[in-house]
Amino acid sequence: MDRFIPKSKSKLLYQSHTQSNYNDLMYHINEEKVLNFGNGKQQQNFPISFLDQLHNQYKLPQQQIVRQISAIPEKILDAPDIADDFYLNILEWGNNNVLSVGLQNKVYLWNASNQHIEQLLQATSNVTSVNWINDHILGIGFDDASIKIVDVCSSQTITQLYYHNERVSTMSSSFDLLSSSGRDNVIFNHDLREKNNNVVGVFQKHTQEVCGLKWNSSGSTLSSGANDNQLLLWDRRQMSLRQSCQGHCAAVKAMAWCPWLQNTLVSGGGSNDKTIKFWNADTGTCFKSIDTGSQVCALQFLPRYRELISSHGFSKFQISIWNADQIQQAKLIQELQAHKSRVLHLGISPDQSMLCSAAGDETLIFWRLGTEQNNQNKQEMCSSKNLFLR
Repeated sequence: MDRFIPKSKSKLLYQSHTQSNYNDLMYHINEEKVLNFGNGKQQQNFPISFLDQLHNQYKLPQQQIVRQISAIPEKILDAPDIADDFYLNILEWGNNNVLSVGLQNKVYLWNASNQHIEQLLQATSNVTSVNWINDHILGIGFDDASIKIVDVCSSQTITQLYYHNERVSTMSSSFDLLSSSGRDNVIFNHDLREKNNNVVGVFQKHTQEVCGLKWNSSGSTLSSGANDNQLLLWDRRQMSLRQSCQGHCAAVKAMAWCPWLQNTLVSGGGSNDKTIKFWNADTGTCFKSIDTGSQVCALQFLPRYRELISSHGFSKFQISIWNADQIQQAKLIQELQAHKSRVLHLGISPDQSMLCSAAGDETLIFWRLGTEQNNQNKQEMCSSKNLFLR
């Protein structure tokens, strides 16, 4: 049986932080692999040109790609004691192809390129949020109200932040700016280039725990959602409130900015709301609302196919895939069901080929997000011999 927690305490070995080793950034462990995605080809290196990378990531194929999404998980990993807490954000798949997961007071890193797992740290307080600031710097929030900024290459803490007075439930970064918030309802914006007194802006409008933060791709607007049912948009240049998006009737945690439609934000409501809403961030108006029938826990866009992925709570605990090419006509394509508890977290690999979902049932499930019909390895990748059940 595969376990998410490794027995090895091997140190991380890194060669450099250059683009050339982008996909083999992480570690070497003299131990059997925890995950093995069959005989599939290894991922190719990302384009050296950053502009080429963005172009290749968000452009539509000239001909529509015919693919099949398997309803059978690629892998199921045990994640003991993962917090079944809607308000936390303890999983993120970074652009370095490394998945970070907080389990109680520990943070683990899984390198998808070589499928090695390493424990990054063990703290005295429980982890309540994680956020990749860049390819080798990870922000970690704790329930003692502190934040650690950690260099994963050396496993050393660069700095610690002590501005909050309650647990840090959510973080989002944009370039050198890290925004954090949580149960104290206050959003602090930290300029990580400053060593002392690095807070460059404070947002105070929410009246209950902030559980969702997300910067847009340009870093101009921050969206925040909270248990007070508010969805707010903040202006970076003015460090002030830009819009208040009214319409949800439950906590707003799930949110995602559309990569191909500028200033389009999607948000999801909690158990008393159950809707996915599409917003014009310039005006703060909702131009589409979908009743999903269950709590919306997480949202992720899949630009390669112009789709939206949502995860849900009671009663089906499903992952839903929506066609969002014509976003005003978004419709359900497929549902994936394997979890036995609400699906609290989603992460998508940088090449958009894999989805990771985490739930209160103490499992991490990996899904392949479609294979073209001419893929000869499809049957092998989806066969039961590749599944490791708890």
